[in-house]
Amino acid sequence: DLHSFPTRRSSDLTHYRFRRFTYSGSSASACTDCDAGKYSTTAAATCSSCAGGTYSDASAASCTDCVAGKSSGSGAASCIDCDAGKYSSTAAATCSSCAGGTYSVAGSRNCSACGGGTYSNTGAASCVACGGGTFSESASSACTKCDSGTWSDASAASCTDCVAGKSSGSGAASCINCDAGKYSTMAAADRKSVV
Repeated sequence: DLHSFPTRRSSDLTHYRFRRFTYSGSSASACTDCDAGKYSTTAAATCSSCAGGTYSDASAASCTDCVAGKSSGSGAASCIDCDAGKYSSTAAATCSSCAGGTYSVAGSRNCSACGGGTYSNTGAASCVACGGGTFSESASSACTKCDSGTWSDASAASCTDCVAGKSSGSGAASCINCDAGKYSTMAAADRKSVV
């Protein structure tokens, strides 16, 4: 029996028998099961392919949406995980690349922001540490050089002022002592205001 009909049980719960969806061409003596990735409605002459972002098992009456973090092309029998560096919402035909400053692992429904002291390019599977003499705030797509009079170690979220008696050029990973006959007493923030 290829049709489902509700039946009543003594518990008054409605139960349905499984229904196999098939099709038949003209002058057919029997109906044929639809392949996985296709579906048909009652009295169909052909099976239709599932749209991108959906899938079906064999003999399906409809297609099922892919869950977030997965995608499928047209006529898919299953959904596949998004690659690392990509993400998707529900019923996605394709996965989208994470924006610069974010990253994702395989099968992600969204991207996560890189922490301070790290950065990423578009479509990143992980964040990269900033080198010494540079810094970044959270969700950065690049590291920024430290200003003159400041320095930073690798993976810094900000730069540190050189102490009195030391100085640095732009992008320095450390401050150096002032040469004999020279001195420095101002913090980097004060130096910017001196013309």
